[in-house]
Amino acid sequence: MRVNARFLFAWILMLFGFGVRLWGSGNLRKNQEITCSGIYVLVRHPLYVGSLAFFLAYFLTVGDLKVGLTLFGLLLLLVYYPTMLGEEEYLTLKFPGQFSRYSPPPRLFPDLRRLPEAMRTDRFDFTAAYRNLGFRGGWFILALPLFLRLLDWIQTQIPA
Repeated sequence: MRVNARFLFAWILMLFGFGVRLWGSGNLRKNQEITCSGIYVLVRHPLYVGSLAFFLAYFLTVGDLKVGLTLFGLLLLLVYYPTMLGEEEYLTLKFPGQFSRYSPPPRLFPDLRRLPEAMRTDRFDFTAAYRNLGFRGGWFILALPLFLRLLDWIQTQIPA
């Protein structure tokens, strides 16, 4: 199996996605508050950013690049974006007092200028990360080599 720039980029995306999901899940206090510490200072939906990084990595490794990017775009627009909006509406209703004082960061693209504030307010907790499934992303990283092997095997089985 050969490793090219596309697969290397996919690995980098996987590691990025895992780190973002882990950091986000370790700061999340689900159904207790609108979380605005740690990575939540940089981006409103870090768990979705991490998951989208995983999906983009997989879509970049399967066949045609245009097809992969199209599938990723459809997933983002038809599944993740409406889910984010619904979650924001839910938090607005559940925590009206907090939401009125909330200055939300960007939804998906982290504002890296706020990194010092994110580090200062970070309250990462391994128990919270585990409870919020932050380590689950590790399975994607472990599955990628198996997935690539399977793709390689399938390609050798198809007559040219």
